[in-house]
Amino acid sequence: MRKVSLTRMTLRTFKRTIWYPISVSIERRLRKIRIVVDRTYRKIWKYILATFVICWISITFPLFKKDYDLLSNYAHFETLSKGIYSTWNSDGMPGTDPK
Repeated sequence: MRKVSLTRMTLRTFKRTIWYPISVSIERRLRKIRIVVDRTYRKIWKYILATFVICWISITFPLFKKDYDLLSNYAHFETLSKGIYSTWNSDGMPGTDPK
């Protein structure tokens, strides 16, 4: 490398003498990290997917069951109270149960 004074350095010489060697070493390190991450991901992607699906099911199943129970109760609401209003007798004393 040439010795260049910093006061007379142009952008082109700055890039050639300082920035390009630094950026090349950074790129090489990042490429090595990306290769390691890709290899690791190819080995464990099934476990990541299974973990995600199990978490999703364990979170949504109680909500689904609660909504289904509410829907089931609503569907049977009229049949559970079917005989109450049709056989209501109001000829009693106030405060007592109807006959």
